[in-house]
Amino acid sequence: MKNFFASYKSPLTVVVAMLIMGGMFAYGKMKTSLFPEITFPKIKVIADAGLQPVSKMMITVTKPLENAIKQVPDLKTIRSTTSRGSCEISAFMNWDANIDLSQQRIESKINEIKNQLPADVQITVEKMNPSILPVMGYTLESNTRSQIELKMLATYTVKPFLSQAAGIAEIRIIGGKQKEYWLTLDPEKMTMLSITPDSISAALAQTNFIKSNGYLSDYRYLYLTVTDATAHSIEDLSNIVVKNDGKRVVLLKDISAVQIHEATEYIKINANGKDGILIAVVKQPNSNLIDISKDI
Repeated sequence: MKNFFASYKSPLTVVVAMLIMGGMFAYGKMKTSLFPEITFPKIKVIADAGLQPVSKMMITVTKPLENAIKQVPDLKTIRSTTSRGSCEISAFMNWDANIDLSQQRIESKINEIKNQLPADVQITVEKMNPSILPVMGYTLESNTRSQIELKMLATYTVKPFLSQAAGIAEIRIIGGKQKEYWLTLDPEKMTMLSITPDSISAALAQTNFIKSNGYLSDYRYLYLTVTDATAHSIEDLSNIVVKNDGKRVVLLKDISAVQIHEATEYIKINANGKDGILIAVVKQPNSNLIDISKDI
């Protein structure tokens, strides 16, 4: 044995060196992730319908969705949870089922019954993969800015900036407050002017829009004309015409008080003892977490 190693020491050294170099090369190409890339035979359907009562959600949303999902092949069991304004349905498939194909089938069945669901319901279908979970998080807080300003800063400044990094699938903004305009109607003035809440809703729907009017040609130039009737401030909203009968023009501020309020939020983020915004980073499947961290 000693004579063997002594005789072939040079080729063995080359082989060992090649193995070490190959291991170092493979180690450098290995991807790092927070969770293993495993797809479970489970597909989750989440429906959001605002503030609908639980009893109405069960009849108009949960049951029709369950009946549609039950028609998908390779379905093993189905479980659902219904709460105020939302429902979560978990469809457990067979282990040998094609999850991507099953997801497409579930989406197809849901699209077939979408006309039977409430008009404002929002439905998302996701397969249970660790890639849908956030791998990083940042908090945004301030001593001088309000929760509304922080959420606008996170949505329109921080989110587009972080989305430019390679390997990012989604940037989620959690927490904060949304700005809302509240109208406090005056029943006496409305009765005197023969104005109903439905007419106010119709006036707001017909006024607050952006519409293309077509093109205008001027010599060698072509201009796109757009009608912008959106309300950009509380003054614009207050000056919306609610009624015009040829004798008098009634503005929204004549029959109601327009105020800015914070929308009701059910998720609260606390960082360092202060209310803040959570910016969650979701990576793409098979992307390297270390590279994403360096890019961000």
